[in-house]
Amino acid sequence: MKHGLIASLCGRTRRLMALGILIPAFALAQGEDPVRPDRPEQIRFPEQQFHPPKPERVVLKNGLVVYLLPDPMIPQIRLSGLIHAGSLRETAKESGLAGLTAEVLRLGGSTITPATEMNRLLEYAGADLEAGAQRDYVALSLRVLSKDRDLGIRLLGEILLHPAFPEDKLNQRRAEALEELRRQNDDPSEITRREFRKLLFGDHPYGRDPLGAPETLLAFTREDLVRWHERWWRPNFTIFSVAGDFTRDEMLALLEKELGAWAKSDHPETYPPVAPTANLGKRFFIEKDLNQSTVRIGHLGVPRNSADKVPIEVLNFILGGGGFSSRLFNKVRNESGYAYTAVSEFEESLLRGQFLAFLQTQTANTVKAAALAKEIIETVAKGDDLTEGEVALAKESKLNDFVFKFETPADVARQYAQLEYFGLPPDYLETYRERLAGVTLQDVRRVAREYLKPSELTILILGNPSVRGSLEELGEFSEIELTEGKDLSDPESVP
Repeated sequence: MKHGLIASLCGRTRRLMALGILIPAFALAQGEDPVRPDRPEQIRFPEQQFHPPKPERVVLKNGLVVYLLPDPMIPQIRLSGLIHAGSLRETAKESGLAGLTAEVLRLGGSTITPATEMNRLLEYAGADLEAGAQRDYVALSLRVLSKDRDLGIRLLGEILLHPAFPEDKLNQRRAEALEELRRQNDDPSEITRREFRKLLFGDHPYGRDPLGAPETLLAFTREDLVRWHERWWRPNFTIFSVAGDFTRDEMLALLEKELGAWAKSDHPETYPPVAPTANLGKRFFIEKDLNQSTVRIGHLGVPRNSADKVPIEVLNFILGGGGFSSRLFNKVRNESGYAYTAVSEFEESLLRGQFLAFLQTQTANTVKAAALAKEIIETVAKGDDLTEGEVALAKESKLNDFVFKFETPADVARQYAQLEYFGLPPDYLETYRERLAGVTLQDVRRVAREYLKPSELTILILGNPSVRGSLEELGEFSEIELTEGKDLSDPESVP
């Protein structure tokens, strides 16, 4: 086991060095005797320059954006794609259509290569080709050996331009999605995730489950998938990143050959704005016969491209995103013993995400844990007692984590594609370390006061019926009832 760990670390080091990320060592200058401090905390490393390779950005004639990063070290090619065709595009009647389209597009093969034959070809080549939808985007991925690149790109082009959407695969995926929805009520985390988003986002697509709703999933026909694909799966809504063993000109020629006929869309790239709901600042309870409680506390947050993204990251590390170093973890779990999970996050979304504190606790500690977490958020929101030490620790940790976002060329290329997709500056990665180093205590106090809003904190608690009587200590609670045990494949069972 020891030898396996050493080999793993050495392999990781080699990958980072190949990307131009230098690993500090004791004596870098030749001829110098290594300095051996008495204790580990006395170790001092020379400051290193970080220069990740930068992929080339190319726009094809049909508007498809491609980030290219050739790397011959491994005979493999990885392609990732982001398409503005996620559930954020859906109306209420289309709930689940984005995900169903993406899944069946891959499951069903193309009108040129049927699903069974496509799967056989991919399996024989040891390749992977996947598609799936999330709220903000559809994600595509292709992994193929460089010797089989023509096959991989050809099959990718076929499902993008000529998807078959066979009825049997539509029915298969529909049944799977309905079962996933049915089983959500078995998981307290899933229940509170779903219901909390409804409270914060209301009728906005962000408030709906990307899987869809039973009544909409049961109503979709093959023609609905075809129309959705024709409208939103377009090259000018798409960003690719391609990394691996290829040459620039050959890859561009291959992409042009297989995707050049993919026609642009003239639909506007607009989304419904996120607006506050009437539930902000209110409290809700879900009764479930369990011996533990799940708690979510939060409010609307910021988009991923917020100008204050970096100081917000530092703030969240201090509050609840820094594991053992965070206030929520230390005060709610370690010092008080009220919960065994206590974290926070500022969700990164294309439009506007959520700020969230998440707790899991024993039934007897539910009110104490929720009250303490709320108190911690309110204290941090004032900003006054945040310290230089907390800011320094958060910055150091974020800095140390940053380089591991670039372990492979595919990671690097994908990061640049995501920057463009989410509207961040093109130099975001190159300047991140500098901007992180420049974050001050005053910056963190400012974003705490601006982006943490105690008066808007919505609280959702799922727990045992015995908790109900003690909730009044936190204020007035409204009840949310769950519909459980329904056979969602049966239309008559769906309310």
